Amino acid sequence: MPTRLVDLTSGSRRWLLAIALVGVLAAGAISAARWRLEAGYQTVEIVLDGPDWQALALREGLNPNALLREARTRGATSVSVYERTLKRMADGGEAVYLSAMELAALARAGTIPSAFEPVLDGGLRPGVVYVSAGPEMLGFLEDAFSGLLGVWRVHRSGQILEVAGLREDVEETGLGFLPQDLAGYTDLGLVPVLRLRNYAGLTNDGLQRLFGRLRRLGRDYTVLFEFNEVLGFERLIDETAAALRGVAARYARIEALSERRKQRGEDRLTAQMRPHVIRLFSLTPEELQVLPVSQAREKFIRGIRERNIRLLYVRPLVTSAGMIGSQVNLEFIESLSAGVRGAGLQVGRAAPLPALDALPILRLLAAAGALAVILLSLAVVVEAIGISVSMRWWWVVFAATVLITAAAFVAGGFTLWRKVLALGVASMVPGVAAAALIPVRQTAGEDRRHPARHGLSVLWLASFVAMAAGVMVAGLLSQWEFMLAADVFAGVKLAQVAPVLVAVILLWQMDRSPRDWRQTLRDAWAWSAHPLLLRYAIAAVVVGVAAVVLLARSGNFGLPLLGAEERLRTLAEQLLVARPRTKEFLIGHPALLLAAAAAAMGWRRWVLPLAAVGVIGQAGIINSFSHLHTPLLYTLWRTGNALLVGSLLGLTAMWVLIAAVGRLRRGPHALHPNAERGAGSGRRAR
Repeated sequence: MPTRLVDLTSGSRRWLLAIALVGVLAAGAISAARWRLEAGYQTVEIVLDGPDWQALALREGLNPNALLREARTRGATSVSVYERTLKRMADGGEAVYLSAMELAALARAGTIPSAFEPVLDGGLRPGVVYVSAGPEMLGFLEDAFSGLLGVWRVHRSGQILEVAGLREDVEETGLGFLPQDLAGYTDLGLVPVLRLRNYAGLTNDGLQRLFGRLRRLGRDYTVLFEFNEVLGFERLIDETAAALRGVAARYARIEALSERRKQRGEDRLTAQMRPHVIRLFSLTPEELQVLPVSQAREKFIRGIRERNIRLLYVRPLVTSAGMIGSQVNLEFIESLSAGVRGAGLQVGRAAPLPALDALPILRLLAAAGALAVILLSLAVVVEAIGISVSMRWWWVVFAATVLITAAAFVAGGFTLWRKVLALGVASMVPGVAAAALIPVRQTAGEDRRHPARHGLSVLWLASFVAMAAGVMVAGLLSQWEFMLAADVFAGVKLAQVAPVLVAVILLWQMDRSPRDWRQTLRDAWAWSAHPLLLRYAIAAVVVGVAAVVLLARSGNFGLPLLGAEERLRTLAEQLLVARPRTKEFLIGHPALLLAAAAAAMGWRRWVLPLAAVGVIGQAGIINSFSHLHTPLLYTLWRTGNALLVGSLLGLTAMWVLIAAVGRLRRGPHALHPNAERGAGSGRRAR
């Protein structure tokens, strides 16, 4: 029988392997609870941007309420309502305001509005904005400005309100809402979503007065923040969270696909609002200008299917020449609604994701299993290098790390420790599994395995091991913060590079008898002295560039997609529903199948480079499971799709390669996959 380079079942290693299997089972139990929770999290809310949709109607001479009512019949459920500002009230004819400098200029020109004439009698004060409005609105403005800025900055004289401050700041200060701001939308059957904005000089007293006015509007509203800060950033975030909880509000957390789009303070507010948080996806007007309608729709649907998005925030479609017609936008809403149902979800008012409460004993068992996996893998790597370490010492390390785990659980640092363990599992398992499954030596005269059968068996077994490791990672991290992407798997780039290095270290020893670490260093030094051929230099540059791109594309904020890759993703979604990851089905899986096939045919020199590339796909499997904001069912589905498609591509590449080699050698014996190699290569195999 072919021998294996990696032996995981000898001696006391079997006990570590048994503990690892128990950890996988515990992680599987946690994942099953998560599956049930996700199965009940099925409602998606389609939110219209209120001012933009009203502007769309007015631009076409339509009644805004009629357009919004039609949008509701097409599938929209909610509409965003922005806070009143002095500028918006002036645009709506509800107030007039002028700075002291503007009033002085009008007075000199003799064109001052009559409402402001009494101001001149008392003299103009620099740095003051003068506001005129009806009695009801003036009372609202006085109360709002006094609460936010302080009563000492607000003075009422008859029908004029004097607000101390820069005109640019005063006119853009968020003043809250009036009941009629919401009533018009609820009459249309749309649920208001409140858009609040932060104010740099906000005090705790002003915050409480703001929420006092919100309480008069009711409870259980979804709240979404404007611009790049959450309300209360950065001194009053805890008070903001308490006030939001006091009115039973739901916090709409905007998905940030780039660091630039993250709202400052959102992570801290999310932690304080647990679990009353819903993930929201939107496209900016700049993105809508360059995206075709079909691609815009696909981005929304991809968000609900892949990333637990449950709020779709829809602005009217635009082009560089302006907004697209209302009919096209209504059809877009209808297509979104159909897409939600096509994804197996339903349109309605979204609810926050409930917290996942797993039994502590299951989390501790999963952590113990992860420790066993990491130590078992380290033992294999250390042995391959030539360092002799007794298993007794590995058990001592295991006992010490178990104590660290227990201490972290008691002291409150268990989440950080689980992230460390998850990274360790993701960094070690793919490389060790690939080296353990690929045969590395052949006894003389033994029939070689059929390359296709062996390639498939290695690929599928390695992928099964990677999925088990992925379940362990998911079990370690399956909790509310990770499922809402408020916390993420740490060390994504390391988890891409480390498995490749582990596989290279193990497979580099495939034709070498066991030796000590000094001989390993001497062999590595001697190998480095070989002359560098041009073809190898070119290959090294290509591999280096590919590695840089792979690392840059990993993580939460990577390189953008190429146009061709975007089209390939769309095609994969249309054909397979759950889109397989490109680095798995197109790169990693075919390469690992070819590596195993090369080992079966005795093509020694190709095993290591192909296996190193193949491990990328195995690391990708674990990386998919580490995306806790992706539903578990979708992760399993996309992993299976990648395995099937990658197997077909790998088999095709193998048959093409065998045929090409046979033609180049011009010998009929070379066309047979089980043919023996020449004498020179045979000596290398032995």
